[in-house]
Amino acid sequence: MRILQDRWTIAKLYSQKGTINLNPRFQRGAAWQNPRQVLLIDSILRGMDIPKIYLRQLPAGGAHTHDAVDGQQRLRAIFSFRAGEYTLRYTDPLPQIEGHNVHDLRFSELHKTLRDRFDAFQVAVAEIVAATPDEISNLFSRLQMGVSLNPAELRNAMGGPLQHLINVIAETHEFFTSSRISGSRYKRADYAALLFAMAAYRGRTDLKAPDLRQMIAEYGPDRSLEILELAAEVGDALNVLAAVNEALNFRLTQKWIVVDLAWLIMQRQRAGGTIDPARLADAYRVFDERRLEFNSKPEVLIRGRRRDPALDRHLYNYINAFRIQGGQAANVRLRAEAIKAFHRNIGVTA
Repeated sequence: MRILQDRWTIAKLYSQKGTINLNPRFQRGAAWQNPRQVLLIDSILRGMDIPKIYLRQLPAGGAHTHDAVDGQQRLRAIFSFRAGEYTLRYTDPLPQIEGHNVHDLRFSELHKTLRDRFDAFQVAVAEIVAATPDEISNLFSRLQMGVSLNPAELRNAMGGPLQHLINVIAETHEFFTSSRISGSRYKRADYAALLFAMAAYRGRTDLKAPDLRQMIAEYGPDRSLEILELAAEVGDALNVLAAVNEALNFRLTQKWIVVDLAWLIMQRQRAGGTIDPARLADAYRVFDERRLEFNSKPEVLIRGRRRDPALDRHLYNYINAFRIQGGQAANVRLRAEAIKAFHRNIGVTA
């Protein structure tokens, strides 16, 4: 990897904003709220240092000259303010700068002295002029270890064929696009990764962040056929789950509920069985009603004489395995047994 250290004025950065890709695959999209953007701009106007920007030089002839490897949130804030898209409104009015007002003003409304200062402000830029994709992913992961990227975002930075297919399914499959599961910060990709892990390891391993990272690393280009088989299995299960979710008025949003139902479907499909989405939705309604009824008092389910002690024990196990360490393999298996017990008659009838 070869990196050139330089300082670029904001005027230079802004003049090239159309050629800097703020959305490379390892980035998470716009995430800063307005107050954080305002504080960055205020810091610049007061001459304070801001963190370095990392730009990766791209081959000539493409739509962009650089990828923003690190610092895209700062670049978004700078570009948007320079374009007049927001004012410097903050909770407490910002103090004047050398006698000039700044609070609640757009760039064009600032005193010329401050506008010129903003454009002339020098940003430290590390320009990556030679690097492999793996080196870029590694650099991005290292840079982000000190900030609040979630595990799904860090996995996305790893790249690779399996992560690519996980992202494709999370972004395009009907189950996710029609669901109420948030699409921000790779949340849907996190759910999809869990489903791939269930298909790959069949509940024999934990489903925690380190385990998912290991899965992404294990399934490299040399395992392309296996990856496609996993994608087909996950896709088939999600086809059924999309119809179930529609029948349930799109109420499936909790991570472990989605994982548990998808795993039930995968197991049935692996055994050659068929599933009626309407019957599965009906069975889930009954199960979820009882789950919610006893969620705050599961111990009641195993006290005294019960009408159906076996089902009550399954529900007790499910609630406890759902609450604590939901990604532990033992808890995943407990929930799978409970879900299976409550959803027996879900096949297509003649």
